[in-house]
Amino acid sequence: MTTDIHPEPTPSVGAAAAARVVFERTIAMYRHAPGLLAVTLAAPLGMVLLFGFVFGGALAGDADPSVYRSYLMPGVFVLVAAMGLTSTASTANADLHSGLTDRFRALPISRAAVPTGLALAETVTGVVALAAMMGIGYLVGWRMDAPIADIVLALVLLCAFRHALSWLGILLGVAIRDERMLQQTAPMIFGLIMFSNVFTPTEAMPSVVRTIAEWNPVSVVVAALRELFGSGGVAGVDAAWPLRHPVAAAFGWIALLLFVAVPVAVRQYGARR
Repeated sequence: MTTDIHPEPTPSVGAAAAARVVFERTIAMYRHAPGLLAVTLAAPLGMVLLFGFVFGGALAGDADPSVYRSYLMPGVFVLVAAMGLTSTASTANADLHSGLTDRFRALPISRAAVPTGLALAETVTGVVALAAMMGIGYLVGWRMDAPIADIVLALVLLCAFRHALSWLGILLGVAIRDERMLQQTAPMIFGLIMFSNVFTPTEAMPSVVRTIAEWNPVSVVVAALRELFGSGGVAGVDAAWPLRHPVAAAFGWIALLLFVAVPVAVRQYGARR
């Protein structure tokens, strides 16, 4: 008869209580280091200035450049959410290297509690960053020209997308142990964003690039936000299915991301190395 010399600890602390502790700890970290949120906003703010004011006239053509800025802002909101993914991954990876993750694993708590608390905290801080960017958008002329129900649904969509990216960030942070390799994912994420409709419509893209862009989850969420906020940019009849039904497709992508990322992130977090 054999015995396991490294048995799994029996959870004795409620998962909700443990998740709340991790949530409060992460929020406190951001409260004492507000520059972390500023870094998240830096690149999207630069894009607003560059594309909205430097290239805006050329991209708008004969139209009023303010119309293009209204078209641009929903894409910038998604850019803020995507940039938050890298900060979430860095936080999870830093906890791994500092030994904090190992200490959490040794506690008699559910292995899902800690990543859940971290994901919720990163979602809340992401929402704060999105609110700040919406304020900037208002200053540059963006308006929500839509019924209140559509606006609420758009805000729910943004929060849900940021939450799904939080789980994906945790997965990357605990799965990629090498910090230098993790840092190289940021340009890849930015490249994924560029293959989208964030800055320009997909209709003018070459056929192969257009197909990639129209099935890109970033494009789908951006298209859904433009439709719900009333920011224009409705896809043509020849567009791919996700852009012709962007709201349904966006929530579908979010559900798929959560379905894949949550169990894998929890399993990776609980794995002993």
